[in-house]
Order: sequence, then structure tokens, then C-alpha cells
Amino acid sequence: MSIAIIIFFCFNYYIYAYLSKVLIGFNNKRFIYFIMSLLNTYLMVLAYDLKSPYYVSYFIVLFVLTLEFLIFSKAKFIQAFLFSGLIVINISTIQMLFIPIYAYIIKKTPYEIFYNKDIFFQGLSILLIVLFIVFYIISRFISYKDIIKISTEPTYSLMISSIIIFILLYTIVDVIVLQNEKYFLQYLLIFIAAPILNLILFYILFFYSIKSVNMVVFKRKSDELELLKIRNNINKKEIQNKILKDELTGCYNRKYITLNLQEKYDNNIFNFAIFFIDIDGLKKVNDTLGHKKGDEYIINVSSVLKDCIRDNDVIARLGGDEFIIIVNDVEKEDVNIVLNRINKNIEFLDNLTKDYKVSASIGVTFIDEQLLKTGVENIIKISDDEMRIKKMASKHKEKGEKI
Repeated sequence: MSIAIIIFFCFNYYIYAYLSKVLIGFNNKRFIYFIMSLLNTYLMVLAYDLKSPYYVSYFIVLFVLTLEFLIFSKAKFIQAFLFSGLIVINISTIQMLFIPIYAYIIKKTPYEIFYNKDIFFQGLSILLIVLFIVFYIISRFISYKDIIKISTEPTYSLMISSIIIFILLYTIVDVIVLQNEKYFLQYLLIFIAAPILNLILFYILFFYSIKSVNMVVFKRKSDELELLKIRNNINKKEIQNKILKDELTGCYNRKYITLNLQEKYDNNIFNFAIFFIDIDGLKKVNDTLGHKKGDEYIINVSSVLKDCIRDNDVIARLGGDEFIIIVNDVEKEDVNIVLNRINKNIEFLDNLTKDYKVSASIGVTFIDEQLLKTGVENIIKISDDEMRIKKMASKHKEKGEKI
């Protein structure tokens, strides 16, 4: 009897040590494992001495373990119940398989084993050694992380918990019949087969739950990664916008234009046109009407310029009153068509604006292969020079001077 009690104590301690990897807040509490193992051992001996019905002990164990996990860990009820149920199911089914075989070997009935203290504790010692081996094998095949996943998924934890209750209820019937000497030898094979089938059914559903939960977790992580990717792309785009776009107009800035032209230069992309645009009279509007009106002037001009280009073309504000438009994939003879469109749109805006005159000086440069080879800085300089020539011509025209 003493050997059985020691083995039972060690078995309890082993179970608690294993669950310390699983239950939150249950690790590094060896003193607690010792006290609980001692308590469970005392309750086992007390239950036997009180001659409590054997099948009731399974529910007592289930209740005590669940209560202990709730008190000494941070587990929720369903998690504590699930882990307690897994322990009790394995113990009860292995025990129901072991008892008929053990009884048949020693030429006793289960009834005689249950109520003969020496034989009972002798069999319990052997049973506990078998349970040690079984739990060790189970721990090799079932990751405690998978158990945690199931316990956190309400659907699957509820399903496993329902199966645990069902098997325990079946075990009650099995124990009641097993204790009847009349039916023991007649239905020996059924008594042996039933626990095996219960265990097989339980683990089929258990591994199915693990697989299903892993799929759910994988899908959830995939969705989270996809969402994170979208957020990162949005954040990346926002950062790029801050770096490469003009805050006032929403157009690209000088840095972007430089990068765009550098890419064309690096990849030998030519046959495009650069429109260098300078808004006339912005300083006068700022000085007489205020910077708010000046900003309005800039925004309105940028809007009509955007309406003049295609999606694959680029517009940028270089700063102050200067804009650049890059018209891609264009023939030299079509450049004037775009220029006329810009002039008409600016003229239309001027007709709508009452507070100040809207006009712009536009220099146009067609970039062929030969001009592209002169470099990005030279291309921008030539375009700027073209605009300044047009601006000077416009000023002379206003003064009635001949160039």
C-alpha cells in the first residue's frame, strides 16, 4: 500500500510539472505542486476508506483538479476544466482497460479487487506505472501549445469538454457492470474493447480539433499578416507622400522629379516633354491680397494643370511659383497640343477669377535620346532657361518692347 501511495504522489507531481508549461501563472510553483500532490494522495486514500462508489471518484477528481487549477493558476474555467478532463479521461479509460485484464490474470473479479485493500493497492501500483508511460508517450505526440490553442477556441474546447463528460458517464455504466461478478467473464472482451474504442474515439476527435484549430489559427495569422502588410503599405505610402509630395497642392515635389528624370536617364528612356511653368504675379497677389489668396492662386493653377495631363504623366511643384510637368511617350509634333491645352485652361481660370489676373510663363523642352545623354541637371537647366526666355518675352510684350 505504501508503494502505491508513493507512486500516486509522484504521478500527481509529474502531471503538475507538465501542466506548468501550459497553464498561465502555474510555473515555478514546486511547493504548490508538492502540497496539491499530497492533498490528492490523501483524498484518494480517504475515498477508498469511506468506500465511496468507484465511479464517483472520477467526478471528484475532475472537480478537485479543476478547482486547483482555478485557484493556483490564471486559467479560465473552460481551460481548467479541459486540462482536468484530459487527465481524468486518460486515467479512467486506461483504468477500465487495465482492471479486467488484471482481474483475469490474478483469477479475481473486479468486485474482489475493488474491495480487497491489498489487491487494490497492488493493482494501483502497476496501473500508475502504466499511466506514467502513457502520459509520457502522449506528451511526446501532443504539443502543449496545441492544447493551449484548443483551450482558447470556445467551439473546440466545448466539443472536447462534452466528449469528456460523455465518456465519464459511459464509464459509470462500465464500472457498475464491471463490479457485478455475474457479467464479468461473460462480457470480458467487451469490457476490454470498450475503453480502447473510447480512447480511440476521443483522440481521433482530439487530433481533429488540433488540426482544425491550427487551420483557424493559421488563417487568422494570415489575415493579420495581410492586414499588417496593408497597413505597412499605407504607412509606407504616407511616408513617401510626405517625402515626395508638396503639402499645399498634393503635386509631387522637386525630389520626385529629380528621381523620375534620373530613372529615365539610367534606363535610357527618351521621347518625353518637359513643361517648366512659372505662375505670373504671385508675389503681387501675396503682397496686396495676402498669402492666403496667394496659396489659393497656387492651388487653383495646380488643379487646372492636373486636368491637362494623363495618368501616366507627372506634375510637380518645385517650390514657390514654379511647376514642372513631364509628359511621357509623346511625339515632338504633339507637344504643342498639350501646350495649347494648358494655355486654354489657364485662360479659363483667369476668366473665373475676379480678384487677380491668372497667367503663366511656360517653357517647353522635348527630350530626345541625344539631349537625355547630357544628364538630369542639364535637362532641368535647359527647361528652366526655356521658361525664363518665355517669361522675359511676356514682360517685354506687356511693356510693348520688341525683342
